[in-house]
Amino acid sequence: MIFYVFLDGVGITNYDPNTNPFSRFAKGFLAPLGGISKNDLDLPIPATNIHYLKTDAHMGVPGLPQSATGQTALWTGIPGPKVLGRHVSGFPTITLRKIIAKYSMIKVLNENGILSDFLNCFSPPYLKHVEEKPKLVSASTLVQLASGRPLKNFEDLRSERGLYMDLTHEIMGTLGIDMLKDGDPLLEKRDPYLLGTKCFQRFSHYQLTLYEYFLTDKVGHAMDWEKAEKVIHNLELFFKGLLTTMDPKKDLLIVSSDHGNMEDLSQKNHTENPAATILYGKDADRFAENIHSLADIVPEVYKTFGLEQALHNTHTNEFLVETN
Repeated sequence: MIFYVFLDGVGITNYDPNTNPFSRFAKGFLAPLGGISKNDLDLPIPATNIHYLKTDAHMGVPGLPQSATGQTALWTGIPGPKVLGRHVSGFPTITLRKIIAKYSMIKVLNENGILSDFLNCFSPPYLKHVEEKPKLVSASTLVQLASGRPLKNFEDLRSERGLYMDLTHEIMGTLGIDMLKDGDPLLEKRDPYLLGTKCFQRFSHYQLTLYEYFLTDKVGHAMDWEKAEKVIHNLELFFKGLLTTMDPKKDLLIVSSDHGNMEDLSQKNHTENPAATILYGKDADRFAENIHSLADIVPEVYKTFGLEQALHNTHTNEFLVETN
């Protein structure tokens, strides 16, 4: 199984506890994002087997990398910035939506008999927003919808068929969602470590799952050191749980990001730093050897499942041909 975690707005740079919260707070899985040696990590496995990659988010286009184009590259294998000739923030453009509609990783995998799903569970207000304003939704939402699989909801969350966007459910109680009353089990705080230990068993019927965590990007824009510490703490517990229970001979953990941001809290914008990619488990060595830009991850996924035609289609797609 491939367990794919997307951390929005996380780059890799040098050790600097004055600007980089990973340098100051991370002790385990995320510490190398702050320039800390793999030899000094608090992990349940040998850190020498984990790959930390500095991944090109520019893809040949100058300017600050942005979410819509970067995420399109991450989940279709087609370099969004190169297609458009610019970086696009926020919601995907018409062209990016066309790319995702045809080349969504989750769509392609399911069409080829590889059961794949987007694990994030959404509130009723967000699901209503998707119906009413389909052009104003994130790339990850479009990647799932392109596959024909529904977005997961709170009933899926109750039945442990997915994950919430902050892992712990703490934010849920601050959203003022009418359907959630005092005492609702969904409002109970989750332990991110225990959650991590259950994921590979809970979602074992899938061959690939995607989970999106975007609080990292929000923390970066807010330049919030206190929230950065909490986010890093929760994420490292979650990853520790994953590493404790996964079988590296048959499972692969992919962690990727679309651009830098949270690794430099001295400013509120995205950064020029390489985006973070972390790999551990089956085929990690091959992935690490071949991943240079955000667009290189999906082709390696297709290689894992022997999808030669999908790989060919991605490399010969009509969107890049039109720009040449």
